[in-house]
Amino acid sequence: MKRSLSILTAFFIAFSILASAGYCKELKIGYVDLRKAFYEYQKTQTLEKNLNKLTETSQERRNKKIEAITKLRDEVELLSGAARNKKEKEIDQKLVDLQHFERTTRQDLLNKKNDMFREVVDDIQKIVENMGKKGGYDYVIDSRNIMYANEAYDLTEQVLKQLNK
Repeated sequence: MKRSLSILTAFFIAFSILASAGYCKELKIGYVDLRKAFYEYQKTQTLEKNLNKLTETSQERRNKKIEAITKLRDEVELLSGAARNKKEKEIDQKLVDLQHFERTTRQDLLNKKNDMFREVVDDIQKIVENMGKKGGYDYVIDSRNIMYANEAYDLTEQVLKQLNK
């Protein structure tokens, strides 16, 4: 009886080990260099060029406003009395306008940059999710958080190819 129980227990343990090994699947993990994908994506480069053009245009407008203020200051030096006070008030108003322009322009550019960033990251996320599902990956992670990884699991170039189609 003890022997049958020992054999039965051994059989149960062996069966449990074999059964659990059969149900465990190996994890499939890939990684992507998000920074590289972001900056080498053609859409990012196009959006950055557009953002740079907007920045240059804003800077030109700012410079014109400063030139106008400088011209008014030069004119003030030649005036006296009521005319001088009138020009100084005009200068003060133009300085307020300049500050408002700088503040709103800076915020607009920041918003556009954030929108661009979000749009590009969303594109990358969609490609990575699609690759993960089609490739049977359990996880696809950002390479910045990996201390070591075999290059065979790097999906960055595949992601870039799909992004830049």
